[in-house]
Amino acid sequence: MKVKSISLSPISAGVYAAISGFVVVPGSALAQTTLPPVTVRAEAEDRYVVPETSVATRNAVPIEQIPQSVVVIPRKVIDDQGVQSMSDALRNVSNVTAIDPRDANNTAFRIRGFSSTTVVDGVTMPGYFQGMESLVNVQRIDVIKGPAGNLFGSSQGTGAFATLGGTVGITTSEPVAAPVRQLGFRLGSYGERNTSFDLNQALTPEFGIRLVGEVGHSDSETDRVFFKKTALFPSLSWTPSADTKVVVRLRHLENTTLDYSGLPPFGTVLPAGYTVPRNRIVTAEGLPDTTNKSDGVNLQWTQRLSDAWTFGLTAAYNETEVDQRGVFPVPFGGVGPAHLLAGARLWNQWKTFTLSPSLSGKIETGSVKHALSFGVDYEKTSDDAFLAFSNGLGVLSFVPVDLRNPVYPAWSDPVAPLTPDQQNHYRSTTLYAQDHLHIGNWHLLAGLRYSQINVTDINVNPLTPVSNISTTSKATPRFGAVYEFTPKVSAFAGYSSGIKVPTISVFSTPPKPEEAEQKEIGLRFKNLSGISATLAWFDLTRTNVAVPDPVLIGRSIQSGKQQSRGVDLDLVWQVNNSLRWILALSNQTAKIAEDTVLPVGSQLFNVPETTARLAVRYDIRSGDLAGLGFGLGTTYQSELPGNTTNTFFTPASTVWDAQIAYSIKKMQIALAIRNLTDREYWIPSTYFGGGQVIPALPRTVSASVKLDF
Repeated sequence: MKVKSISLSPISAGVYAAISGFVVVPGSALAQTTLPPVTVRAEAEDRYVVPETSVATRNAVPIEQIPQSVVVIPRKVIDDQGVQSMSDALRNVSNVTAIDPRDANNTAFRIRGFSSTTVVDGVTMPGYFQGMESLVNVQRIDVIKGPAGNLFGSSQGTGAFATLGGTVGITTSEPVAAPVRQLGFRLGSYGERNTSFDLNQALTPEFGIRLVGEVGHSDSETDRVFFKKTALFPSLSWTPSADTKVVVRLRHLENTTLDYSGLPPFGTVLPAGYTVPRNRIVTAEGLPDTTNKSDGVNLQWTQRLSDAWTFGLTAAYNETEVDQRGVFPVPFGGVGPAHLLAGARLWNQWKTFTLSPSLSGKIETGSVKHALSFGVDYEKTSDDAFLAFSNGLGVLSFVPVDLRNPVYPAWSDPVAPLTPDQQNHYRSTTLYAQDHLHIGNWHLLAGLRYSQINVTDINVNPLTPVSNISTTSKATPRFGAVYEFTPKVSAFAGYSSGIKVPTISVFSTPPKPEEAEQKEIGLRFKNLSGISATLAWFDLTRTNVAVPDPVLIGRSIQSGKQQSRGVDLDLVWQVNNSLRWILALSNQTAKIAEDTVLPVGSQLFNVPETTARLAVRYDIRSGDLAGLGFGLGTTYQSELPGNTTNTFFTPASTVWDAQIAYSIKKMQIALAIRNLTDREYWIPSTYFGGGQVIPALPRTVSASVKLDF
């Protein structure tokens, strides 16, 4: 559970159709022409390296020409590693924090120490909890490290999360020319069961339709906690000519669980003379389920105007609703096992309309090649919420509960207000221009976004009747250079910035935007003896951070400054068509640089100093065992601060995972094991900003079958 900004404020003839989407020639030409058969080799789909990104600059460009760290997780990695969550996928990217599924309603991924935003098919998602996304429809995940000038939208429609640490860009499936008929089934530990499907069909030469979805359920090693997911992603494509393409995607995603606040640090990671069992839950009898729903429609229209210029339009409506009821412990009588239990309900609904027209072109002036982009991002968001506590004060019972052998009190549902306590409305208009110049071995990027954000932040709770109405205007530049020593080796240096109007605190005066600046230098390899890698040094600073007002209790001022500085490495080694390695390393110092309350120099909450990931995959391509594949990986993270004041840390951990799969004709059978050695360790809970801990996931085994027909 996270505190909201309430009273507490919380897209001549079809040869490449299978690659480019659904490209056809006009119907009359198609009727008169018989195309020769085309053989598409599967080798490219087996590679772990994606050469281009359209997320990092909003214009398709080779990754090695971008002066900023960009890492792509293709679908192949997701399938080979048996990945079931965004967190499992992003462990293959350096300097991205993990999210436990029991904590997924409370936090976002941190990149280089700061919160990230999520872009799905070109649109920032409102109130979006990244760890709960369904992967069944995901084709690739692009991770841009650092603010990148607020690349998409205003970063205001994402609730409390922002692009200050980076952007997680998800590209989902769309209709393609070749038919797809796939069913998947998965069974695993703790009663896991999952069914998925992917159905694609061309309706006419111009129209295609695709339907992807899944239904899944599992229990947990934590008493009573379960996870239920339902996802449905229909899409339709229309390609009336080689110059025009329209893709409409719909989404429905619903996650249901029993809320889990974690366990106290004493008796778990801190010595206390007693032990709280790892499977214990702090709860109440009759606690209702917590739900997280996301619905939306996304339209992408691409129109080629000439050989040089292309018009694009993205229009989307997204709605997210979180209804979270939870119980959390309040220490009673020191550090003993007795606790009072308190209850709260957080309800939050975001509705966002996005409209983004753009114009991109490629022109040459002498020896200089320009890739130009111009556009407008318009977002209108409503953000309604309330936070209410059981029995008014929050305490469910004044009889202490011994967590060693608990007798839980009955749940008392908080009284919901007649209208939301928080009624926030954001309207932003952003103009952007970008030039990507190519001069010989030099690739220069210069971009500028000018954003105007209108915030009407109304708190009607009588306890904190502070309403902030503000208009913020800010230009966020992004620029840098890449020099190619050879086609395989290059160096880059870049600067990027970003803003975020803060919404998670109560301010006495309209807040200024939080700001972030990143300086970065790096070295890249592109298929150098099979190695593709980015090694980067970065310095990322966040300013105007909200801190407690030393005079007005319960209010905030903006005098905080936080800094993250370090080195990270992302490497893929394609040894041959059978053997691939992934290496992701990071080492950073992420600390509080200025603050009126928190200790200066303290390590940022839940941010490790060191992370490492090493994974290998070997597939047998010929002989009697052709189709058999093996994978092994290990993930390390150093100790994690359990709260903002660094009074305790959760220990460092090294966790192994393994996979084995066999493909025969149109069937693939796979087995994935997480936490192979069943390592017992703890991680911080982000519930109400930290202070509790979560027993990390034990060994789990999942067996899956995919059928193509």
